[in-house]
Amino acid sequence: MRTRCVGIGLLAGLLLAGGCSQWISKRAMERGLLALRQGDFPTAVKQLDKASHHAKETDAPTVYYNLGIAHFNLNELDPALKAFRTALELAPSDRETMVYIGNIHLKRQEWSEAIGMFERAGQGRPPDAQLLSALAQAANGAGHVDEARVDLIRALHADRTYATAFYDLGELYAGKYMLPAEAVENFEIFVRMADPKDPHITKAKAGILRLKNVIGRFAPPMPAGMKRDPAVAVKLTAEGDRQRAAHQAAKAEKAYRDALAADPLCQDALYNLALFARGRNANPEALKLLVRATAIEPAHPATLFECAQTALVLKDYATAGRMLDRVIACSPEHALAYASLAVVRQAQGHPDQARVYAEQYVRLAPPGADRDRFEAWARSLPQP
Repeated sequence: MRTRCVGIGLLAGLLLAGGCSQWISKRAMERGLLALRQGDFPTAVKQLDKASHHAKETDAPTVYYNLGIAHFNLNELDPALKAFRTALELAPSDRETMVYIGNIHLKRQEWSEAIGMFERAGQGRPPDAQLLSALAQAANGAGHVDEARVDLIRALHADRTYATAFYDLGELYAGKYMLPAEAVENFEIFVRMADPKDPHITKAKAGILRLKNVIGRFAPPMPAGMKRDPAVAVKLTAEGDRQRAAHQAAKAEKAYRDALAADPLCQDALYNLALFARGRNANPEALKLLVRATAIEPAHPATLFECAQTALVLKDYATAGRMLDRVIACSPEHALAYASLAVVRQAQGHPDQARVYAEQYVRLAPPGADRDRFEAWARSLPQP
């Protein structure tokens, strides 16, 4: 009987000690969370680490998650990663923990690990602008420029007010795609939308000035002695439109040629002459006319797309790709541009990049046979 009493006393002592430990852990967690809210990260680390030793099962994910945040804010990436991984083991579906782990990999330039974690965080959820922008940073770091661009376009489709995506897209267009006008447009939107205290505003403004100088230097020069009569060209182009509507092809083409003679910079005349050239299968002539037209109006999606299609017929994939890059930059919802660029990337020997554009076409295209065909093709291509 005495032995039994000692056993019961020992058990009671252990239960009391366990309860006391959990109470201490709870108090430490509360102190740690308070310190975290106040920005006192060293105290938060000390208290949350103490709480982690005897935390209740229900509290443990919160303790480790917030311990990770405290370490992260102190730029202590190794212990932060360890804490977040523990939190994720305890709560495997917690998206915010995945995002923090992805951001640590991003800081370490561990691109593939960051991409994998951000993709996991986004699975089964609606597109999120912040997450897609982080994914774009990782893809760009890994050299997957096309994937980065599509991720940023998707981010802005999800939230047009997310200023950071405009800045990153501007950087991409300026540094990777060599599209200065499109970069300027994105930087200007960013400057208008961003918090005035955002440190990237100064960089964006400097980029705008620099790129506008570049655009000025590379503007098509006016040939010496060129004479222009835009008013006459407009009348002759309208006459060409009337003749074409009346199915008088020869008279329409002559009117467009006369319009171009009146004004060599008449974009409408160039475009319509190119369509006539394509109609008689004179594709090299059509391409020259369309390239001239795109130089006059660089942000005209219909002309750029027609130029790309003509270049594709001629298997001039470099020109087609360049024109399609510009179509997407000025018209990000242009589904057929993504389909065509997927074909270009495949022809250039980049099936992983082709998949990126094929998948984006599938996202944008209406249901139908073409969409189904591209979806099946995309699944057959390698991941970036």
